[in-house]
Amino acid sequence: MQERTRLVTVGAAAFLCVAIATFPVALVARHLPAGLVLEDAGGSVWHGGASSARLGGTPLGALHWDLQPLALLRGRLAYQLEIVRPDGTVSGRFALTPGGAIEGDDIALNLPLGALDRGPGGWQGGLAGRLDHLRLEHGWPTALTGELTVSDLKQRGMNGTLGSYAVAFDPSAASGGRLVGRVRDVAAPLAVRAQLIVKPERNCSLEGDVTPRPTTPPEVAQALAFLGAPDAAGRRAFVLPCGF
Repeated sequence: MQERTRLVTVGAAAFLCVAIATFPVALVARHLPAGLVLEDAGGSVWHGGASSARLGGTPLGALHWDLQPLALLRGRLAYQLEIVRPDGTVSGRFALTPGGAIEGDDIALNLPLGALDRGPGGWQGGLAGRLDHLRLEHGWPTALTGELTVSDLKQRGMNGTLGSYAVAFDPSAASGGRLVGRVRDVAAPLAVRAQLIVKPERNCSLEGDVTPRPTTPPEVAQALAFLGAPDAAGRRAFVLPCGF
């Protein structure tokens, strides 16, 4: 009896895997979460792609996916995803947890900042790096580990750049539900000591101080005037709201 039950279970599991592997993605494309639109979707729920994906009206790029079947044993729906754009890529493993949170692991990205900020007075530059782990609850990060670098940062219309900066998120620095990223200058005309603080109240801020270097171009140094007068060491403290 036990042997028969085992065979039935194995057979049912095999049938389910075959069904998932061959189920056309076109049949489920119209039942995707609100705001997510796939164009020219092909393949199956297990493995496939779309020539274009949009989220909330924002074009993401061409999308490719591969189901991670072992995650199903833990009650998680997980995919290896890759987004390919003419100006960059994003790839990683993403899973939907039973509680509805989204978790990502080994996320590699290389994108222009303009892909994230399309406002008329937004920032320009490149964003690249790797996130070892990311957890989103109701669309807001509640866990974050990894390091990103912003290169050739400047505001639209600015002559020259503010340089390149890195932000590293370490779980040991998190406290009270806040995620803390340590910001450092990489190749920049400004010396920066700062923290990027992501708060559970669904807002974030950049807090620290900035100091011009002897080689800082005059126009960049003058742009710091809005921060107020420097202290005796030439540092200007700042607390700036931010968003993503």
